[in-house]
Amino acid sequence: MRLLYTTGSPFARLVRIALLETGLDASVTQQELTRARLYSAESDVLALNPVGRVPTLELDDGTILTESKLILDYIDALNPGPKLLPRDGSDGWRTLAEMGQALGLLEGVVTWLRALVPPEPQRALESIARESTRVNRAADALESVVAQGAYAGRINAAQIVLGTALGLVEPRLPVWKWREARPRLSGWYDAIAARPSFRTTEPPRL
Repeated sequence: MRLLYTTGSPFARLVRIALLETGLDASVTQQELTRARLYSAESDVLALNPVGRVPTLELDDGTILTESKLILDYIDALNPGPKLLPRDGSDGWRTLAEMGQALGLLEGVVTWLRALVPPEPQRALESIARESTRVNRAADALESVVAQGAYAGRINAAQIVLGTALGLVEPRLPVWKWREARPRLSGWYDAIAARPSFRTTEPPRL
């Protein structure tokens, strides 16, 4: 396995700590990236994760796991000792509830830190350019995997997350014409958006 991370990412740190606490760190090759490298067009992450964020974990069979919570779930599945994320009984749900509160605090601190950065016009333009490149890269990858049969079958959490993400664009970010040149992804979204659960929860337009 290979973990890509930056030392400044608190979400990657969660994973690194979990690997150490479970004794699984020796079984994972850890590749540190600089912040400049992470956000460059030559970022090593992009070959594995089109969203371009860390932590990104490459499994031995080529499966790519992203997002710290998902990677923590995987580490716990391999963990032979006491579980970090117990789920059985009230004590297990209490642990998950406490984790949710702690993640809320962490996300708030990160957002606060970002808000302290002076809002220079050039920095805003760079951020917009970086994020628009990121979402287009991710959408291109999704077009490919949907064409190959991904996100199919009985409704599941992955389909709900993807449908929710795409459903946010037209009412809130109409400048992004994500449907252009992505017919399979567009058709997939139209089908799931027609489900009663999606229709009754459509976000209001700005």
